[in-house]
Amino acid sequence: MRRLSVSLVIIIIFNVSCKAPINQEESQEQKEYFESDWTSLRKHQTPEWLINAKFGIYCHWGIQTLQYIPEYKDYSDDERIALFKGESFNADNWADVFKMAGAKFGGVIGWHGSDFKHWDSQYSNYNSAKMGPKIDIVGQVFQALEKKGLKTLVSYHSIKNDDWINYAKEGVDKYNPDIFWVDASFGGTKGANHKKVLNRTKYIGEFDDDFKVFPEKYQRDFITHFYNNAITNDKQVEFMYKSNDIPPGIGMRDLENGILNETAYDTWITDMDMSVPPDWETHGWFYREGTPLRSTNELIDMLVDVVSKNGIFLLNIPPKADGSFPDVVIKNLTNLGNWLQKNGEAIYDTSPWFIYGEGPNEISIGNNFHHNNHFAAIQYDENDIRFTVNGNTLYATCLGKANDILKIKALNNSFKLKDGDILNITHLGSGSNIEFNHTSKALELQLQEVDLDDNANVFKINLKF
Repeated sequence: MRRLSVSLVIIIIFNVSCKAPINQEESQEQKEYFESDWTSLRKHQTPEWLINAKFGIYCHWGIQTLQYIPEYKDYSDDERIALFKGESFNADNWADVFKMAGAKFGGVIGWHGSDFKHWDSQYSNYNSAKMGPKIDIVGQVFQALEKKGLKTLVSYHSIKNDDWINYAKEGVDKYNPDIFWVDASFGGTKGANHKKVLNRTKYIGEFDDDFKVFPEKYQRDFITHFYNNAITNDKQVEFMYKSNDIPPGIGMRDLENGILNETAYDTWITDMDMSVPPDWETHGWFYREGTPLRSTNELIDMLVDVVSKNGIFLLNIPPKADGSFPDVVIKNLTNLGNWLQKNGEAIYDTSPWFIYGEGPNEISIGNNFHHNNHFAAIQYDENDIRFTVNGNTLYATCLGKANDILKIKALNNSFKLKDGDILNITHLGSGSNIEFNHTSKALELQLQEVDLDDNANVFKINLKF
């Protein structure tokens, strides 16, 4: 028996050792890559990690920041580069701020407003690694974010010539971003709307001879390259764009400083500036001394509102020219992060409900939703309720500090929730159990003894399903 056992062991070892090694090239060939056409690209799926993340942060920082310093206003780009030193920039500090605020992904602009690039490019020495601060901004920020376990985003805003695609592909190959975000010049439909030749997706007029649109062949070429690079590297990525710059179903549509007034069937994203300029003359996504900033309460309200409408909230926070963040930015983001520590289960990993909520305050449609909250025109209060769900739990978030009795009309026992469906209700901020009455008029929450938050209050409703 002992001889037989040894023989069996020898045979087993021999069989294992004789297995053919995995051919890396054959393994790559088995993967299904995209073709450079819209039909193929529509097979792309938005990553689950992004749908569940809900909240990200990025920064507008560069030579334009110096443009808003009065004494440098009339300087040329080249003159500003010499002054752009980033002496207080620390990528690890940025990543700490992003994570502290509760963001699940983050990033920085890679190219904005001039030919000056924010990464170490092989195609041009006109970049932040070789000039100005001598910092590979994209590279250092990505490295710091990845150490913190955050996904990465880079945004390209300046698309003027066909060579843009070389820089864009370089950004993908060099840094492997999880999200690649392009501004309106990628497709031109925003400009076409302004020129009154497009009504959203309908052609209604004639283009001027000087109207420039990035050619479709380059659009398809770049998106295909980005998605196929992700397949090679076993990453799940997303391409984000403005307006109607590419056909639907290929990436995620972004609304600049905009909020939907309905629940979208496809996940969308808003990039919201923390700064609130008083008018278009002082408009800008870079830090400007004296420009008001959105309060913690407003940031929380917008995050909850966007998520309830099947959206993702991307917040721009403006660093100062030296690369540090103003104290008020840190204060507001710390408060936001503290709120999410208590109430994040109503945000992360949730899904929208049948309706996004109820309440008297609603945002106007605006310019195809773009910029409809640019000047913080909408302010929610304790009468506005937003819903999210996860499993058999319904979250009702009151966007303010409610009175002693909170009546949620949409949760009456004549609509979706019937008598006996509610097991119990908890106030997430304090952990208090909530007494309630479920009537044909409303779900009435008794809050007299509850330590309510001055900002938004989340009520966790466990359902018997």
